[in-house]
Amino acid sequence: MSEFTRFSGEVMTAYAHEESRILGQDTWRVMKGFKYYVGENGGEQWVDVPRGYLIDGASVPQLLWNIITPWGSYGAATIVHDILCEYLQLTVQGEPCKITRKQADDILTEAMKVLEVKPLQRALISTAVGLYRVFSHTSKPVRNELKAQLESKWVQANPE
Repeated sequence: MSEFTRFSGEVMTAYAHEESRILGQDTWRVMKGFKYYVGENGGEQWVDVPRGYLIDGASVPQLLWNIITPWGSYGAATIVHDILCEYLQLTVQGEPCKITRKQADDILTEAMKVLEVKPLQRALISTAVGLYRVFSHTSKPVRNELKAQLESKWVQANPE
């Protein structure tokens, strides 16, 4: 990571066996919540990723795994992007603020720069995400209620 990291701490995940079975795809859980500061470390805009949040890594078709795997040096950036796409909001000066899907994609690119993802790999991921946004016409939050229930149930069963 860059010397002036914008992540509030190390990102820790664990494979979520039962949730993977229920959701029908490999799923990991964020074990310790963290923030990603947009623009500058400790700034007034951030993305809050809570403990217990469920993720599936980068959504890459298996056919392309030789080029881009679901997990890599960009893993923390994909977690930030997932939660941004799920809610289409970040926090600005302590208040929730709506964003567009394009802004979420731009934050993914910024976070990959912070993580020092290789420029070619970063460009491939950013281009693929941008193309998906344009061709899928995705502009609304993509919240999965079953996933949200599993997250909530786990947090309640595993207090800090």
